[in-house]
Amino acid sequence: MKLAIVVGHNARAQGAVRPDTGETEWAWNTRLAGMIEDLADEYPGIEVKTFFRNPALRSTTAEIRDVYRRTDAWGATATNELHFNSHHNPGATGTETLTSGSKLSLRYAEALQDEMLEALGLRDRGEKIVRTGRGSASLISGRAPAALIEPFFGSSPNGQQATDEPHEMRSLARAILRATQQVFT
Repeated sequence: MKLAIVVGHNARAQGAVRPDTGETEWAWNTRLAGMIEDLADEYPGIEVKTFFRNPALRSTTAEIRDVYRRTDAWGATATNELHFNSHHNPGATGTETLTSGSKLSLRYAEALQDEMLEALGLRDRGEKIVRTGRGSASLISGRAPAALIEPFFGSSPNGQQATDEPHEMRSLARAILRATQQVFT
């Protein structure tokens, strides 16, 4: 089973910023992707490779199409795009997973959501089927079943507290690997 990890955003447009650490969504998720790769040996049958969007392309849509063409060329069994939420209201909190709604994508999203809730202990914002609009291109551009995770709000003290220690990031990485193992091996 080949799990393609796609780090959301890119080195030039790095997404949301955690006010507690100043770390961007792209930087934080780059570290998480590395941790997922490092821990994959604990999950027999799962090979992990991280993919990054190319900021030199002409548009976000072109970046997304390009990165998912590369996951397809690698032969990904599943893709998981890493993000975290942000909101002007620091009270906004919780964990959510986006899915295209295809049978296997939805099953993967449900497993990811359950595992992330267990790992982080945040409010359940649920699985959301997204076929158009923000996030949809990441869910439908590749051939493999895809999920886009938003495990926490970087703008929320609750989200920050649940993810500010290395052991908490490892717990999230293992949650992603466990969900992948449950659905695809």
